[in-house]
Amino acid sequence: MGYPRFERIKPALACPKCRCELDFSDDAAECVACKTIFPIRQGRVYFVTPPHRGDSFDSLKGKLKKHLGRLYYTVGVAVFAPTYPFCFLKEITKYVQPDRELVVDMGCGAHRLHENIICLDLFDYDNVDIVCDLDSLPFRENSIDAFVSRSVLEHLPRVWEIVAGLQQCTKSGGYGMHLIPFLFPFHASPHDFVRFTEKGASMLFGQWKTVCQFNATGPATLFLLMTIELFSILFSFGSSHLRNLLYLLLCAVLFPLKYLDALFVRNRRFMSLAPSIFTVVEKP
Repeated sequence: MGYPRFERIKPALACPKCRCELDFSDDAAECVACKTIFPIRQGRVYFVTPPHRGDSFDSLKGKLKKHLGRLYYTVGVAVFAPTYPFCFLKEITKYVQPDRELVVDMGCGAHRLHENIICLDLFDYDNVDIVCDLDSLPFRENSIDAFVSRSVLEHLPRVWEIVAGLQQCTKSGGYGMHLIPFLFPFHASPHDFVRFTEKGASMLFGQWKTVCQFNATGPATLFLLMTIELFSILFSFGSSHLRNLLYLLLCAVLFPLKYLDALFVRNRRFMSLAPSIFTVVEKP
């Protein structure tokens, strides 16, 4: 059985340890220099072994993603999550065409945005094409047309170094498109480290040309996030299990309020109240 996405990405792959060429067989990729062997199973290459989830809420999300698959995003996130829905694929296709160009979705989770977008994650969900750690990207220099991510960069302790790695792997004229939290509660997945203002995101991609920035969510989302977080903590009385259940229940009850953000998103006057900011950059 063929795996078209894997065949497309194979020429761009390199050993994440020494950056050298890989030799491919049906069930493994072997580095020609350091001789490290990376397993391939069902068109998915494993550059790392998926880790154990420690945080209870992250563990719950992981189970929901695993069992619900695409429904976790199309129903759970798009409908019931307290954040205003953002059409990520529509924004991506303004700049690149996944059918003709190599686009990598970093930290994709259990959701595939587009049939020809390469899915990369630390966990081996069914849709994932490349299992790896973002600290060690398995790509050749100047090989990828665009890296995209949604609420991923805040989970990286060495985010500045990782962005430098993205720049190395991106083609000249290629893009980075990243939805990054600003005013957003702590959420481990499996860890949570940083937040970025509009100017902070521009500094993070300081070696790139900033093409576009806007607030993808607004004050209605901010109100919901803080309200749900407050009451799920307050009335769980220290029980992480009860807190998780209350969080999901409050999302199910209050989610319609998020649609009020239609009045505020993409409006620069409300950038200071943005739970998340979408940034598009181009490599010179």
